[in-house]
Amino acid sequence: MRRTATGWQKTQALSYVPREMLPAGGEDVEEVVDAFRIGADHNKRPIALSDVPWSAWRTPLAFWIPLILLMAVGVVCLALIVHPQWSRHERLRYPIAAFATTLMNQESGRGIGPVFRSRLFWIGLAVVLVIRTVNGIHAWYPGSLEIPLLFDFTMIQQTWTSIGNAPGWEYSFQPRLFLMVVGFAYFLASDVGLSLGLSNIVVVPVLVILVESGVDVSSTHYVGTGLVNWMLFGSYVGVTVMIAYTGRRYYLDVVRQGLGFRKGEAERYSVWAFRVLVLAFAGMVFILVNIGLGWPIALLAVGLTLLLFLVMARINAESGLFFCHPRWQAIGVLTGLMGAAAMGPKAIAIVGVFCAVMTIDPRECMMPFIVNSLKMTSDLKVRASRIGPAAIGTFALGLAVAVPVVLWANYNFGMPAWDDWANRRAPKLPIDEVARSVGRLDSTGQLDESLSYGPLERFAHIEPDKRFLWGLGVGFALVIACSFLRLRHSWWPLHPVMFLAWHTWPLRMFGYSFLLGWAIKSVLTKFGTRAAYDKGKTLMIGVIAGDILAGLLFMAVGAIYYGATGKVPEKYFILPN
Repeated sequence: MRRTATGWQKTQALSYVPREMLPAGGEDVEEVVDAFRIGADHNKRPIALSDVPWSAWRTPLAFWIPLILLMAVGVVCLALIVHPQWSRHERLRYPIAAFATTLMNQESGRGIGPVFRSRLFWIGLAVVLVIRTVNGIHAWYPGSLEIPLLFDFTMIQQTWTSIGNAPGWEYSFQPRLFLMVVGFAYFLASDVGLSLGLSNIVVVPVLVILVESGVDVSSTHYVGTGLVNWMLFGSYVGVTVMIAYTGRRYYLDVVRQGLGFRKGEAERYSVWAFRVLVLAFAGMVFILVNIGLGWPIALLAVGLTLLLFLVMARINAESGLFFCHPRWQAIGVLTGLMGAAAMGPKAIAIVGVFCAVMTIDPRECMMPFIVNSLKMTSDLKVRASRIGPAAIGTFALGLAVAVPVVLWANYNFGMPAWDDWANRRAPKLPIDEVARSVGRLDSTGQLDESLSYGPLERFAHIEPDKRFLWGLGVGFALVIACSFLRLRHSWWPLHPVMFLAWHTWPLRMFGYSFLLGWAIKSVLTKFGTRAAYDKGKTLMIGVIAGDILAGLLFMAVGAIYYGATGKVPEKYFILPN
């Protein structure tokens, strides 16, 4: 990338990234960079673990591993703090934990759980497995039968031409059905299912109105800036405020006990989690400051990252949305808040690379897993105080195994050529942002002045982007207003999760599936009996299990095919890739 990116060369963008963050100090060393990307010569025997260029990786691993471990500790501690409030006081639904608990439920003297003895479970599983098998065969043999799960109504744009101005409009007119999502939607609260289902339908006319009013709603990229990104951030801030407000008594009790001021009713493990969280937070800030990031920006970067994980966990616990993109990053927020000159190229580089590693694509972020595990284990009467250390220990062990295995695999086989996002797009994002910022500052004569600012002096030169302030304000107001209406009026049909996930990739894919699951549940609830609703739950569990089984089946088929032929198998995705 460095060799072909003229913008990087012109602005010397990589020189602003500290050596500690990159292998070989950021130098273009062929045996380190190219070998990692394309792998070893396959005509030779696989390299040994000792042949990995460890000397080039020693410094960045010494930087990143403690930072990642401290972030994991912080996430686990945050989950332990909010767990009693969410599970006992607010009684959130935890749809994924409820589904897993139902599958694992056992009756005394029975070899299998009650759900597996239900005919409806097996009917749901069989129907979905047949659909997926037929469509999987079609992926391998395109001339064979296919059961459509994608429907195209984009022709509507020919009569409503202005709709084409809304970014992502086409997804609202290409309904996709993901059967697993339909099943999960059945377990959600009605307002959550309806809000997730309507999100992508509602956002398109909103964007059309904004575009026709002259508002720029373009979104640059995951690390960059844009009105929609900032509006989503405002929604996350709004939810954070509501989390703090609804649990204010408990959280204040945790803080007071954690600081040793007085005894209270907070769980002892939450108090200790707060103390450890403070230490982990300070440790992460220290590591970032140690490589040249000003301490105020380091505080904000770590705080924003934990805020992102907290709200993603809340979304998962309340809505069951298992594939979530925040669509904002700390680097984009800080750049919008402060301006490129106040941030400075080095801060943009450090925070940008930090985000590229920690939050660039957090669809499998750790905190939702932890809050669901805490819910499941507490329902089984396992003390939460045992889960925290076990989770951190397991994560550390996994990291200790994964790092050498992944490096060895890359230096043997290279990066997967089909994954353009991981190979080319994601690694470039933070450095592209540095190059753009340096170019703008240099053209306006602000570069040298920006480089001379001290940590606190930067805040005296803040120039917030007006679009950032508008996006933050609108997103925040929408969430607060919707939350207030839910608290005051039982008839209010919408949930704030709509404004946390609209115009994001997961809801573009899943919106209509959530809407279908909500509709099925609503019909059974309104016109059926309690028994009919319970039977629907069993059927939907079978639907979810069938989709998961189909995914495992095609993974196994692909692995066997590759092992036997050495060829890459055809890809058939159960969920969006």
